[in-house]
Amino acid sequence: MTNSLMLFDIKRISKPATHCAFTDLIENPFDKSRKTLMCCYRQATNHASTDGVVIVLILDKASFQVRNRVIIRKDNADLRDPKFSYNGYRLMLTTYAKSSLDNRKVITKMVTYFSTTGFSWSAGNSHGRNGWWLWNHTFYNSEAYGFAYNRRANSVSLYKGDPTRSMHVHKEKAFCLDKQGKGYPNESTILFDDEGYASVFLRRDADTFSAQFGTSKPPYTKWNWHDLGIYIGGPATVALSENLYIVAGRHVDWGSYQFTTKIRLFNSKTKTLSELQTLPSGGDTSYPGLVIEGDNLYVSYYSSHIDNEARVYMACLSGVTELTS
Repeated sequence: MTNSLMLFDIKRISKPATHCAFTDLIENPFDKSRKTLMCCYRQATNHASTDGVVIVLILDKASFQVRNRVIIRKDNADLRDPKFSYNGYRLMLTTYAKSSLDNRKVITKMVTYFSTTGFSWSAGNSHGRNGWWLWNHTFYNSEAYGFAYNRRANSVSLYKGDPTRSMHVHKEKAFCLDKQGKGYPNESTILFDDEGYASVFLRRDADTFSAQFGTSKPPYTKWNWHDLGIYIGGPATVALSENLYIVAGRHVDWGSYQFTTKIRLFNSKTKTLSELQTLPSGGDTSYPGLVIEGDNLYVSYYSSHIDNEARVYMACLSGVTELTS
């Protein structure tokens, strides 16, 4: 087995803007020809500004040419970190809406939009508790599951439901400082296999900063956790087989404090990570989206390595089939 991927195409897909970041990627579920992808990202003044809108693109797989562009905005709200999910007939886009009231109080809600065409989107549905960020979710057996985090609580809780209606706490404190002794768990990505077993990669930003790998079986009320020993920011993953995963996210070289976006291979049996590729990246970078098709891995991500301005890129890498041969 050759632990490498070859980068053979990369293109900037965001229009000129001050800050374009926080991406996700999905194969266009409404394109029967399977020739297009859908990418979403936040466009705003800067990383923490209050004027974020969500851009949704339909992209040609072969050339990364933009076929359609939609802007989703919410009055008096900053829309952050959009993520796709698909339940078999509706494509959903969930984003974190941050609003400031006249008394300077900040209200945060998860807001989900849906589409049945990819071209037009519904009004937003608000759900979740104020201050809890349901950063990502995945559908399994017609239910959406995802971990929400709260910085002050030093905890993540598993949510379950329908993001176009309501999401409710399914397992409180699935990972937390009080139980595991490891602080500030936050962003995560969750997958389910055909038998319903769940796997999750969880970012942390305290003490050792080491990411966690968690597993559980139905009904997902008991979780086993393994410390990966490295930092992974904005984690994204796709499964190659029962025990192999491609994992991507922000890497930090703690000696030089340089940021890059890396792609790794994870073996859940041996609990080992091996590097596959470092994408052209630097500065403010990460939050990839991943799609596999045959031997190709499509990656959306953002980076500010060229002109110190955050831009969104699409990359295509080959060599996926060799990873499991």
